[in-house]
Amino acid sequence: MSTLRPYIPFDLRETLLSYAARLSAVHTGKGMRRLLNDLRIPVENFLMGRHEAVEAFASATGSDAEILKSAALTGKKKHVEFRGAKMAKTFVVRQADKYCPVCLAEDGSPYAWRQQLIWCFAPAHRCIHHNTSLRRITQKGFDLREGLVAPGAGAVTPCDGDQPEYLAWLDNRLHGPREEPKWQAGQTVQQVLETSMMLGAVLEHGHKVRPHKLRANDQEAAADIGFAIYREGAGAVTEALDTIRRRSPATAVQAGPLAKYGPLFDWLDRRCNAIDPGPIRDLLRNHIIKHDALSRGDTVLGHEIKERRYHSVHSLSEETNIPRVRMSRMLQKLGKIPAGATHAECGLLRFDAQDISGLIADFQTTIERKDVPAYIGASKNQFQTLYAGGIIRPLVPRDKPGAVRNVVFSRRHLDTFLETLNALPVASETGKDLHTIAYACQRGAGTTLNLVYGILSGELPAWRRDTPPGLSQVLVSLTDAVGAE
Repeated sequence: MSTLRPYIPFDLRETLLSYAARLSAVHTGKGMRRLLNDLRIPVENFLMGRHEAVEAFASATGSDAEILKSAALTGKKKHVEFRGAKMAKTFVVRQADKYCPVCLAEDGSPYAWRQQLIWCFAPAHRCIHHNTSLRRITQKGFDLREGLVAPGAGAVTPCDGDQPEYLAWLDNRLHGPREEPKWQAGQTVQQVLETSMMLGAVLEHGHKVRPHKLRANDQEAAADIGFAIYREGAGAVTEALDTIRRRSPATAVQAGPLAKYGPLFDWLDRRCNAIDPGPIRDLLRNHIIKHDALSRGDTVLGHEIKERRYHSVHSLSEETNIPRVRMSRMLQKLGKIPAGATHAECGLLRFDAQDISGLIADFQTTIERKDVPAYIGASKNQFQTLYAGGIIRPLVPRDKPGAVRNVVFSRRHLDTFLETLNALPVASETGKDLHTIAYACQRGAGTTLNLVYGILSGELPAWRRDTPPGLSQVLVSLTDAVGAE
């Protein structure tokens, strides 16, 4: 039951402090502190929006406590709470610092001025009722009357263009039925509008923009551009991130996320750690992981990379200790990079880590040309013959323009060759008169190349000694060899 007469109803669009100031102006002729003292409600607790003080005030004024709580901005040490959500003090201001002169003129005398809740939010730059610019109060106070003597004649500034869609959304979120897409419904006002402004600012003004330093009308335009994208969901945001990355002026091979995404990355990486920015952080992190060659252990927006997903020419160079220019040339010869690609174009390419893992292993375990004969158990002449005939192939093809120096061989390729020889039956299992390939060639059975081709194709029967595999351990029958020739 109200202890105040006459009863003055609460306006659902105003702030709690505005309501208290109106009541005090009518009942005491002074500021709200006088009324709160008369009602024996701790002034500071009420000004900070403490729930117990709000409940006491509701009881004293005959108001619904839950409705008053929904209009209260609760001050905390490092943030503001509004309807259970944490918001930055720079995003929502508890004091009265903006107003619409037309609204105040319609209210009448200063005793009836209402500080509207929507004016407390940083993205609100115009009045949704009159499409006029909100004016700022130079001397902030908890009540309009503390910093504003009169709204001022001739102070009305009409806004150009239609009202931004995000402003209508904000008004609906504060006072409407809140029928909105599930994507937005689960996010706070700050998460939706701050992200919208950051996206729109980078898209509209480029990677060097300082979003919060823009003029009010430019901030409004940026927020509306970003909101039109953000309301469509994660897919639309990802497309916007594609555009932002594509428009980045950074051309250096080592350019990181800050250069690629500008202030959007800086905001998510360093400037919003106290307030959860919402889904945008995960979306940008996934976008970076998808496009950048990140190493295991790297940290991106607070997330440690557990497994590398992509390689770049630069990371492949580091992984294999091969100079980047030479790595680019070899990848072109391997068909991994388009022929004739520039150094800058090569630097932007990404390679699936799983697909290229075998190639990395090949580069890391290469065998130099001079060591191959001993590795496969062949003489130098035999190796030269197999090399010329294409049975033993270098890691990087040598039959294309632009020869690569320091020809090396893949251990994996040579091991496959040796495994094929090791799969031959052991010689002790046959009673044939068997000889080495070198001996068979000396006795007119053909060339080393022809015999090895026959063995590998299965056309020439062959055996091996029960020793570690090698070409010198392969045995053939002179009769079979001569017949095969």
